[in-house]
Amino acid sequence: MRRTIVILYLALPLHQAVQAETLGRSVKELKGFYAASCAKCHGSDGSGRSPEGKRLTDPDFTDQQTMSRKSDAMMVKTIRKGIFFGVVMHPFKKRITEAEALSLVREVLRKAEKGKVIAP
Repeated sequence: MRRTIVILYLALPLHQAVQAETLGRSVKELKGFYAASCAKCHGSDGSGRSPEGKRLTDPDFTDQQTMSRKSDAMMVKTIRKGIFFGVVMHPFKKRITEAEALSLVREVLRKAEKGKVIAP
């Protein structure tokens, strides 16, 4: 009995760390990630109207027709792996987990509105 309690006590921090990793960043933190890492090219509102964004194909996250052609999985893959070996878009695999990238797509990019700044 005492041994079981010790094992559970020692396993608790590991469980909490795994749980925190699973939960990932909040929507507010993901909006901050977008503002710091994505807005330069994709625009502060996601419309892609920045000078760098005009070079992109289909960069407008605020256009529902454009977004309907992109699956969540495809967007997550692009965020994590980049485009054209990191030349067109840098990969963010080391900075954002797959679960966080999926939340970024679903909770931030798919809800972007033209003229409304994406910020924490």
